[in-house]
Amino acid sequence: MARRAGRAPTDPSRGFGLIGAGMSRDQIEAAGVVLVRRGPHGPEVAVVHRPHRADWSLPKGKLDPGERPEVAAVREAWEETGVTCALGPSLGSRHYEVDGVAKRVRYWRATVVSELPRVADAEVDEVRWLRRKAARTLLTYQDDRDLVDVALAMPDTEPTIVLRHAEAMKRALWRESGDPQSDADAARPLNDAGMEQAHGLAALLAAYAPRRIISSDARRCRATVEPYAARAGLGVALQHALSEEGCADDPDSTVELVTALLDAVEPVVWCTHRPVLPMVLRAVAKRLRLHGHRDVAAVDPRLKPGTAIVLHRAMDGSVVAIEKLDA
Repeated sequence: MARRAGRAPTDPSRGFGLIGAGMSRDQIEAAGVVLVRRGPHGPEVAVVHRPHRADWSLPKGKLDPGERPEVAAVREAWEETGVTCALGPSLGSRHYEVDGVAKRVRYWRATVVSELPRVADAEVDEVRWLRRKAARTLLTYQDDRDLVDVALAMPDTEPTIVLRHAEAMKRALWRESGDPQSDADAARPLNDAGMEQAHGLAALLAAYAPRRIISSDARRCRATVEPYAARAGLGVALQHALSEEGCADDPDSTVELVTALLDAVEPVVWCTHRPVLPMVLRAVAKRLRLHGHRDVAAVDPRLKPGTAIVLHRAMDGSVVAIEKLDA
């Protein structure tokens, strides 16, 4: 997908440039979605009416303090439409100014997980689900019309998330810790920063709504995904082939596991280790034929602790987009 920049030249929200949530003195940060569902006559998108702006727009809003844009996009979709959604591919950013302060709004294509009726309020008093032509006619801003075109040109996707575990205790410190299991590297835990990362990852992973969690059987990998598992009410399937020891002892088993897992197009997260990532990602690239894909540079095994690669896969198994999730 070509990521397109633009600006909405007449957006009346540009009169509100106070420093606060989602803002800094350098830039206002916001996030939004093109929310897509299957209607009786084809795909529909959600558009919202903001009475205080007297406009029709896509769901979006400023980031809360410390909030990731992916999390904010899902939250804003819920607050403005009553829809719990799952993010698909990034649609890039839109840039403009509010009272002389730069504003960036990052957008994602998103699909419906669940939907509840929304009570009208002063923020949004009407939500409409519309086909492309009707949405383009109603939307106030050209940028929003362009985003709808890009989003509806894409198929629905499911995420395959390849995650490196969060920051762990250093090997030397673990060996010297005096813990009864300190001679087993697989028992090495996350450190305090890693535990904080793991809890932050719970909200980030929830934005993509994986329904299956697969992890190395090493303690540090399990601890990385357990906060999300608890939040989502899911179990964690442990695979020795994703561990450092399993991959070192039998690398073919790692390749075989990855190849088999890719046969199912499902929303899933795999958690593994830095030394295993090159093997895993080579198997992914081969199985999904990623050579020459426009986003193939994102399939980089040099992930920092707590970071991930997301492959957005269409129902036929093809890869629509690939992106990196930083910690």
